[in-house]
Amino acid sequence: MTIVKPAALALLALTALQPATARTLVVPPAEQTVVESAAMLARLRGNSGISLQWISWDYRGHVRVSDRDGLVRLSGEQEERTGPGRLTLDGDVLAIDADSFTFRGHISIIGAPDEGRVCERDGTFEFLITQNRRYWRLQDMQACDGLTDYVDIYF
Repeated sequence: MTIVKPAALALLALTALQPATARTLVVPPAEQTVVESAAMLARLRGNSGISLQWISWDYRGHVRVSDRDGLVRLSGEQEERTGPGRLTLDGDVLAIDADSFTFRGHISIIGAPDEGRVCERDGTFEFLITQNRRYWRLQDMQACDGLTDYVDIYF
């Protein structure tokens, strides 16, 4: 069963029931981020980086958080130290609550895990905290080449 928190219902329309961990959302243009948890927004603002497992969990990239008239924006990247691998993320946080946030924008994985790989994605994505972990993980993990990409933003 898919659960959408009450305050997010004003912004998010559930379009299809999927397996228990997957949600498909249609999100209208956002003028402001829906904030259900100010504490989690503060954690996102003070994040300690981003990682893609193909590049490294030992060193993280950076995520910049900005705010334009109430709309929270993320821009981040992680680069492989000794190879071509690069992860970039750029877009808006549409909603944030105690265990997740909805991101609309662009995610790019280039040269990881294999040189020449290109995985470009545009759309609306959910990042979720599970099992008391200290990061949000991108939930749509298998979008390119049948590989599972763990994109994590740490707090």
